[in-house]
Amino acid sequence: MTNPYPQHYAAKHSIIKELFIATADDNYINARWCFHENLNVDFFWLAVHCLEKYLKAVLLLNGRSSRNYQHEIVELFEQVKNFAGDLLPTKLTRPEDMPAEIWHEEAIESFIQRMYLDGQAHNRYQLFGYVRRPGDLWKLDQVAFAVRRLCQPLDTSIFEREKSPTYRELLLQNPKRWNLQCKLEETFEGRRGDALKHAFLNRNFPFAPDGYEHSRVMTYNYASENPVLGRRLYEPLNSGPQHFGAADELWQWVKENILIPKWLITEIEKERERLKAESKKES
Repeated sequence: MTNPYPQHYAAKHSIIKELFIATADDNYINARWCFHENLNVDFFWLAVHCLEKYLKAVLLLNGRSSRNYQHEIVELFEQVKNFAGDLLPTKLTRPEDMPAEIWHEEAIESFIQRMYLDGQAHNRYQLFGYVRRPGDLWKLDQVAFAVRRLCQPLDTSIFEREKSPTYRELLLQNPKRWNLQCKLEETFEGRRGDALKHAFLNRNFPFAPDGYEHSRVMTYNYASENPVLGRRLYEPLNSGPQHFGAADELWQWVKENILIPKWLITEIEKERERLKAESKKES
């Protein structure tokens, strides 16, 4: 069943395009650049931001509200999947030139959960570190491509006449179609400069046209960061009960002066008690 364009669609679309799609486009380009430059904290942060905004735009353009979500891309993706699952990939694909032994097979939902864990707001401060896998950028490219193209009223006829296809039908018939006439399109056409165009398209296999001249030989490195809280709060407990007092005082200061999510406080306290018990046995 097709739907008519909603009331005030042009004005609503303009708001959604500028608030969500345009800003997500810039977040996405920046995330790609950060990955290549090993700015991993910002890669995760910007990846979550761009997916969050694209997903919210999909909801809003399809008659849903985005108000109940902040940065929760896992829940946002599930909401979009409920009505657009036929347009979303079920599998993330390894690039042809990436060695199979370093490609981590995972469902799209699992990838989004990992992005959210390492890129959520609390981890801007590296409260619990990150693990960046070699294929994470290429998975982000595939998810961004799949979700961004849904930023249209999917079950509305493109033209207000009989037998006009809906946006959903158009996307199903044209799996490479992604044109929304926004900042990525301007970047693709070179209207925002060569540097941004290359940051967007270089080794970006879903978006780059056939024959695009990619540069940079990829090394496909892993990267990770252990959080400073773990080092400062746990290591003294391994040194014996005589260090417990100072470690407890430091932990109390952290809780009183730094905003930490409740779930992480619970995890830290459980781990501290476990380490204390082990340290007592060994002393």
